[in-house]
Amino acid sequence: MLGERRDMKMVTTHEERARREREKVEYDWGTLWPQYHSEKMNWGKGFRTKGDVDILFLAGSTGRDPLLDAPCRTPEEERAGKGKVVGGIKEQTRATLMEIKNSLEIMGASLKNIVFFRYFLPRREDVFDMRDEMYRFFQEFEPDLLEHPRPATLLRGVGIDLPDMRVEIEAWAVVPRKNSSKRKAKKG
Repeated sequence: MLGERRDMKMVTTHEERARREREKVEYDWGTLWPQYHSEKMNWGKGFRTKGDVDILFLAGSTGRDPLLDAPCRTPEEERAGKGKVVGGIKEQTRATLMEIKNSLEIMGASLKNIVFFRYFLPRREDVFDMRDEMYRFFQEFEPDLLEHPRPATLLRGVGIDLPDMRVEIEAWAVVPRKNSSKRKAKKG
């Protein structure tokens, strides 16, 4: 029967939709829907943009210092230590999130504009330390990301660029366009 399983009662589609509708979060640039299993999860289900917005897709950020650490161009450079990432999962998570914050600000956005994250962790056991550091960072710089978790994908046990890298994070953001009516008038 729809909405039921033998071992436990499932939330019906109607109940699920009603709960998400009640608890969705409206921003100027779109709507965020929460994710549930038996309880509210620490990521959202989805984000729908609205209005005249720009969508920013940030490539994977890591704990590398982008101004001081050049990429390895050959295996010899990598073996010699060029491109080495220092610190453990907590330090790299904080540095990665700071890189995302700085990139968004350069592009005219902020952490609050994030609508999606994708996390890459080579080591499964790092997920809890990464999450704890991420929560501390969000509490310090953008508590809305804690109060209203964004949709996210976590990939564990994956390979990323350098052997010392413990985390890589992609982020998508949505920013309302300023003076969009003037832009539309110029196009026509």
